[in-house]
Amino acid sequence: MKNEKIGIIGFGAIGQEIYKKISKKIINGYNIVGIFSNDINSKNISKNIKCKTFEQLLKKKPNIIIEAASVKACKDYAEITLRNKIDFVCLSVCSFADKFFFKKIFSLTKKINNKVYIPTGAVAGLDAISSASLSKELRYVKLVQRKPPNVLLSISELKKVNKEVILSRSTARKACKEFPKNSNIAATLAICGIGFDKTKVIVIADPKVKKNIAEIEAFGKFGKLKVILENNLSSNPKTSRLTAMSIILSLNKRKSSFLSAF
Repeated sequence: MKNEKIGIIGFGAIGQEIYKKISKKIINGYNIVGIFSNDINSKNISKNIKCKTFEQLLKKKPNIIIEAASVKACKDYAEITLRNKIDFVCLSVCSFADKFFFKKIFSLTKKINNKVYIPTGAVAGLDAISSASLSKELRYVKLVQRKPPNVLLSISELKKVNKEVILSRSTARKACKEFPKNSNIAATLAICGIGFDKTKVIVIADPKVKKNIAEIEAFGKFGKLKVILENNLSSNPKTSRLTAMSIILSLNKRKSSFLSAF
């Protein structure tokens, strides 16, 4: 079987980690043929895979495009990727908090053969959440995100924080709009579970923590679930190290003949 061709949008901490893992053959069956990023010229990678425009990336004829950039990038390129018969891996899951965008992409995937993949990211327990939601046994889901203040606040705001502060107590939809770079866990939970408007989210800036901490609670007829993750940071403090590995896992399972739920 020939290697599948991968294109990457964005070359920050996650994009670089994906490039490194695939280049070192930590996962087999894939080749990176193009990377589209605004700052790619400053990176030490082959000129052959640098793309100054998205159109250049499409000309590389990838089978899969991985979005590892931003909500804007996801909204700009998801539809055109799918219409070019290319599968789309979305890292900026907060994009789907936009009802119109979600409906448009969901409707499109029903009409074509290509798919949108949402990696598990820096979260656990999605298998139980998804199973309970399918059988309509899921009644309540809450996420508490506790992060270092510099991850959530501007420099001017940081001066005012000397103890933990609750920045938001809302829903997954509102959290995605307020903290689009920090709420992809909330969006993933919402999609797997009871939706953006029913999933409760609390965002806390805490100067005592050095990690991205996610605490998930859920209950329903199935029983109760509680998961706490203390995620180490990547080189970008807004992103956990586990996020990049979840994308590698998604690619690995795409090739595997023996599959688990996630």
